[in-house]
Amino acid sequence: MSIPKEAYQTLQSIVGPEWVSDDPAICEADRYCSLSDPTDEKRRPGCSIEPSSTDEVQAIVKVANRYKLPFVVTSTFYSSGTYARKENSILIDLKRMNKLEIDEKNQYAIVEPGVTFSALQADLFKMGLCTFVPGCGGQASVVANTVNMGDAPIGWRHGLGYQRLLGVEWVLPEGDILKMGSLSNANDFFWGEGPGPDLRGLLRGCAGHQSKLGIITRIGVKVFPFISEELEPSGWSYHTTMMLPTNRFKWYNIRFYSHEDIINAMFEIGRCEIALVVMTVPPIFRGVARSRGVGCGGFWEYWKEAGPKLARKQEDLRVLLYGIGSDKRLEYEEKVLLDIVKDFNGSAREAPCQDETNFMAADAICANVVGGRFASEVSYESINQATRYSKEVDKITDAHRPPILQEYNTTDWICPYELGYVAKMECLRMAAAEDNYALQEWKRDVEVVCAERGAYALVPNSDVFGPVWGNYPEKEDKIRAAFDPNHVSSPE
Repeated sequence: MSIPKEAYQTLQSIVGPEWVSDDPAICEADRYCSLSDPTDEKRRPGCSIEPSSTDEVQAIVKVANRYKLPFVVTSTFYSSGTYARKENSILIDLKRMNKLEIDEKNQYAIVEPGVTFSALQADLFKMGLCTFVPGCGGQASVVANTVNMGDAPIGWRHGLGYQRLLGVEWVLPEGDILKMGSLSNANDFFWGEGPGPDLRGLLRGCAGHQSKLGIITRIGVKVFPFISEELEPSGWSYHTTMMLPTNRFKWYNIRFYSHEDIINAMFEIGRCEIALVVMTVPPIFRGVARSRGVGCGGFWEYWKEAGPKLARKQEDLRVLLYGIGSDKRLEYEEKVLLDIVKDFNGSAREAPCQDETNFMAADAICANVVGGRFASEVSYESINQATRYSKEVDKITDAHRPPILQEYNTTDWICPYELGYVAKMECLRMAAAEDNYALQEWKRDVEVVCAERGAYALVPNSDVFGPVWGNYPEKEDKIRAAFDPNHVSSPE
């Protein structure tokens, strides 16, 4: 089977023949997804199409409804959960929609899905403003990441994506256009809450709907004041970095000798409202960092020696101090931080004043240096709940070795946000490519235990969590039926 000829010709008339293709080679190239997704779920799309405007997206969605053709959407990506799961799907690639507008005075940006974080950041720096780069990298779409997750270590001070999301332009599954917040009454994205409808809770909770309720074509996103000094790049690829001005920034690596001390220190740093980045550093992260440019073999050569020697009670914290507004602020933050470190029996060491992760690039892709496949189980709750979650995941992981690789339970990363009120616990686990099934079994076991313990998973498996969370899948089905009666928007 293939896309009906009449439907295909209609799609050509919308975007032009050069921007739509049913060539098997091109469609096969668009069969992408995250590394850990089951390969048997992927389907080659029936055609791939690249619109350049909201009007074209709307017309494509209406064609999909007319011919009952499923559609999925993507743009720039590190990993994508919106791959085709049904035959003859229309893959709508939004990378041509790359318009960007910055309101310097009111400190927000209007972006289309093809705008990456690195492109937005580069323009913001010229104005003394900034956003941040998410863990999935600077090549990620600002729209996709903000409406789906929107997290990064700088969220310690600047919050998660739902706090930065302003006006929204949304093509619904049947092709109607919904404008939310202040955009509904005026051509202005400045306010997400209104005046006007605010359905951001339907658009995303902790994570977004993965294009199951249509397509977001433009958003307003909050940006933040930054230093006026130009950041200077240093080094050569494969190892480049940004040099930060030492009068406004200071990195500290801090070692604690009990888990209780590091948790209490994070709470106190948040209570004192200092720092721009606060996060734990799992030992395996150091191995990944040392392996830049030397590949998988270099990592395992290091890990073979370092892994068995790890001090099990040792906990490391990485903190970026930021003199917001003045040099004196940096001096104040440093004094407060060092007092906290002393109070909780830690030892602090100043680190080079440079950045490789938070402002332009991100290190997520480096995780692949371990080799094979990896999976992440993520929860967003309190710092204390993150600790409990980690302990349960470690027990489950031990039961799956082998084929899950031996990382000595050192991959659990606590990254708190909003001055410690919310924390991400990300538990990475690795396996060889041929053992990808083991990661799926592990994820299922983790979800079952989390549901029993009352923990919250980032993208919960409805079969597992539904029965203990008020049968919420039934409500989701009713919402989808109302918005998408033809069941064409990223169906499973």
